[in-house]
Amino acid sequence: MNDLSQAQFASVRPALDFGRKPERMPIIRTAKLIFAGGEYPCVLRDISGKALRVKLYGAPLPDDGNPFWLEFGDGDRFEVSLIWVQDDQAGLAFAESNDLLSLIGEKGPFRKRAIRIAVDLPASIKSLGRTIGVVIRDISHEGAQIETPDLFSMDQQLRLDIPALGEVYTKVRWRQNPHYGLAFLETFRFEQIAVVAANLQAISQGWRDRAPVGVASNNVAA
Repeated sequence: MNDLSQAQFASVRPALDFGRKPERMPIIRTAKLIFAGGEYPCVLRDISGKALRVKLYGAPLPDDGNPFWLEFGDGDRFEVSLIWVQDDQAGLAFAESNDLLSLIGEKGPFRKRAIRIAVDLPASIKSLGRTIGVVIRDISHEGAQIETPDLFSMDQQLRLDIPALGEVYTKVRWRQNPHYGLAFLETFRFEQIAVVAANLQAISQGWRDRAPVGVASNNVAA
């Protein structure tokens, strides 16, 4: 039986014996699942070096046995495959065994960064009496990256109208024209972004289907 099968959830307990490495432990850590068709937030609930259990937010898990990716906010990425799914919970297997203690820490290139999901969302910015069309390229509960040929200054405040979330006040934190990083002045909760992720990905796919030939989109099938 897999070490994170459904029958074993009730017996999972924190490892209290610090004299030996734990085989499995409960955990609450945000991450995202990456598929060919989009990225979806999730929350880790139990983990071992070989498998894990996650809480889902509408992710379209494949039933063909093909692997996909689990990525943490620090940038660490792991290949996984589906073991089982029930309601909003799923058991996943790592393609390779991992050291458990290394999985529960943040050691990747982007430490303490919020979970960002890649999207291609048509949106609009209001600034200085103008409404400007933009494309949101990624979004988290703390901010978003937009693409637009228009020019904005550092720390400029903008109103961003986000599909399924509404209008938010933002500030320009970095710029590399035509890309801008915006910080939300009032952040969302992680769950607020997670529960609308499937809707955001559906809108993104619709935009990709209608986008003119030659217009770049996010490549989420890494």
